[in-house]
Amino acid sequence: MTFTRAALLVPLIALVALTGCRTRGATNSAVGDELRAENQRLTVVVTQLQRENDSLMAQLQSARDALAKGKAPTAGEQLTKILKGDDIEGVTATERGLALNEDFAFAKGSDELSPEGKSSIGKLAARLNTGEYAGSQVIIEGHTDDTPVARASTKEKFTDNWGLSGARAASVIRALQHAGVSSKRIQGQFRGEYAPRGGEKAANRRVEIYLGN
Repeated sequence: MTFTRAALLVPLIALVALTGCRTRGATNSAVGDELRAENQRLTVVVTQLQRENDSLMAQLQSARDALAKGKAPTAGEQLTKILKGDDIEGVTATERGLALNEDFAFAKGSDELSPEGKSSIGKLAARLNTGEYAGSQVIIEGHTDDTPVARASTKEKFTDNWGLSGARAASVIRALQHAGVSSKRIQGQFRGEYAPRGGEKAANRRVEIYLGN
């Protein structure tokens, strides 16, 4: 009886072991199938999101382009357009418009325009009186560096950098009027040393010219 039970038990154990191997194999295969299916699903989702992102970026760029086309030009852009193709000596472009280099246009401590300065302003006036912006307001703004007015004769005439920047702006205004720009279009301002462009002092010694409304 004992022998018979033992003889039956061995095949039974083998059958259970074999069934377990098949079950684990089937389970691993099912998990593999699920992972592959999930990977395929995620690939489809990522592809779809990428397409949506590309579409949104294209729409954003289109909106930016439309805004740029419809945006009114800045004062600096207007003045640059007026002067396009004309190289005026002693004048450089700025964000707002132009800057007349005072070291080019004026002697040190003086508000009297040099012949070269008058020539450049004459060219500028001719451009300001032609084209679609011929009626625009012209703002002339005087600036200095932060070196105090020192010479006795200069201090007596201008007192300080406020006076010097104002006198130089006035000289440019008179030159523009003399060259034919209507006085009704011109507005004068002066900032002394208190609105520097930065960098070397020479860059701060300038008369800025830009357009208003």
